[in-house]
Amino acid sequence: FVRTYIRNRVGIGEARNLEIIPTEIGGQEIPGLRGELMFAQLDFELQYAIRDWLAIRGSFVILGRLGTDVQALLAEGVTMTSGFEFGWLARLDESERTALSLDLGLSNRDFTGINIAQFVEDVINGVPPNLVNKSPSMRGYGGLRWSWAASPLVGVTARGLFGYAESLDRRSNDKVFGNLGVAVDFDVAGRTDLPLGVAVAYTYDTFPEFASSAGSGLHGFGFRLSYVGRQDFLLSLDLGFEKYPQPLNERAIEGGTMAISMRYYF
Repeated sequence: FVRTYIRNRVGIGEARNLEIIPTEIGGQEIPGLRGELMFAQLDFELQYAIRDWLAIRGSFVILGRLGTDVQALLAEGVTMTSGFEFGWLARLDESERTALSLDLGLSNRDFTGINIAQFVEDVINGVPPNLVNKSPSMRGYGGLRWSWAASPLVGVTARGLFGYAESLDRRSNDKVFGNLGVAVDFDVAGRTDLPLGVAVAYTYDTFPEFASSAGSGLHGFGFRLSYVGRQDFLLSLDLGFEKYPQPLNERAIEGGTMAISMRYYF
């Protein structure tokens, strides 16, 4: 919706079933590794309605990733990603129960990684070793947002975005990506005196924002529990489950996330 607000989100997560395919270092084959990864994320967003039909927004995000055991640490190392996003939201149509908006955005991410395995491989192969790798990634997108107030209790929102993205891994190709999502929310406060909102959501992303290369798409399932006792403030607990197929392995990476989100409307 075209409204002015500030938003802050703090979250943690874990990825399981990480499998690294066998590789060869110095003529010796190294067997595949398995492990787990931990994530921490902090982001801040400001949206300002410059007209009753047009808003601009800016956001900043920091994401950290660390292997939880020796195998994952050797294979994936330690990474830190930070960046900003700038976008526009324009209302195309609005009725008593529905709203349709155009969403445009441009984001830049700076990826910093400490890759221990790559460092060892460079030393063995006699090439200049590089322990810390830095890589920027730009992406632009456009799409539509749609919402429908089905009843005082139930609401539906949907989003479809398409764009072009640079891969964080320069050995992988840039690609056109798509992001589709739908959510159903229940305003318990509309039927009772309990200031509670509940929402369930599903998203599909062909090229996740922080993926180093293009995979076969991420499936995400979300659950939100919100305090809705005030019209100008929203406090939410977000729980998520993600499944991300690995291009060269049969088992998909599975992850869980938990975040606290706060939003204040002006």
